[in-house]
Amino acid sequence: MISDGPAIDFCPAHALDHQPGRSPYAVRAWTNPAVRALHAITAHNAREYVAQQNAIDAPFQEMAKARFFGSESSCSAASHATHAARSAAGGAGEVTELDPFKTNRSSAREIVEIDVYTSRVRRLRKAVANSAHVLHADAHVNDSWQRWRPLFVTLTYRDVKGWKPNHMAAFSLHLRNWFRRKCGKTRMRMVWVLELQKRGAVHYHCLIWVRSKDYFPNPAAAGWWPHGFSHVKGAGKNFKIQRPVAYMAKYASKVSVDQAMSVPKGARMYGVCGATTEGKRVIRYWRAPTFVRDALPGTADIRKVKGGYMDKTTGEFLESPWKVTVTPGGRVFAWRDLPPQPVEKAA
Repeated sequence: MISDGPAIDFCPAHALDHQPGRSPYAVRAWTNPAVRALHAITAHNAREYVAQQNAIDAPFQEMAKARFFGSESSCSAASHATHAARSAAGGAGEVTELDPFKTNRSSAREIVEIDVYTSRVRRLRKAVANSAHVLHADAHVNDSWQRWRPLFVTLTYRDVKGWKPNHMAAFSLHLRNWFRRKCGKTRMRMVWVLELQKRGAVHYHCLIWVRSKDYFPNPAAAGWWPHGFSHVKGAGKNFKIQRPVAYMAKYASKVSVDQAMSVPKGARMYGVCGATTEGKRVIRYWRAPTFVRDALPGTADIRKVKGGYMDKTTGEFLESPWKVTVTPGGRVFAWRDLPPQPVEKAA
């Protein structure tokens, strides 16, 4: 549990049982102002992250409570209470209002059924292409004094059912440690996408930017990928792959809806490592819907919040005209009320 209380509360109990005189190391460390400031920053970042996650999850929690289409307040507890009261009134013989999605409405309503897996594949293709462009530009702009060599790394499982949730995270950690040892302060940049082979095994394609003067080892031979075998090939004007970003986007476009439905439960379809704060803002901007990008400037830091989208830089809120409803059977619908159309008068 994270707290900003007195630093001595975080010390081990045995550290406080000391003889009079010089304080033990644990007490001296936690009473150091620099250590306490670092801990406060960490706690602040953790609370901010939790608040953002709660804001993202709030709409989906409301959607889970929805049982039928209705007004904007149909997902609230008050609406359910009103619906129960109307049902009771109907049982007593009183006239009640029927469900709005079963009756004729005075205003038109546009309803679109959302295929969850199709949406997942569409988001993957957009995110991988945008992230690869951002990382490629960032490597050549922020580290212009370096010469870069894009590499394509393929990670394959030996066994069809050898996938585990922490394998890709462990490989990323090995890669990050290699960059720290070999490249010093040079940022590690990588984009990867998951693909299913014909035999059903999980297959990873990674695009990694390394310095031209560094030798990049084979991940399987170096022990970074002990689950099968790996392959490394270069990219650039002197190689067969001359457009690495477009080549990575092609792999993302090969991911189909059938593959998205067949991936192991809990597996991530893609990942981005090494994006700067500005790079993450650009990626979020291009992942936002078109109507949001049209309404907000290109410098906006777009965040999805309850009821719409927000520019974190200015605090401007953009309400989404679309509402989402999840039926008890698991079907997802997006709907919006269309403005009333003018009635043409008869001649």
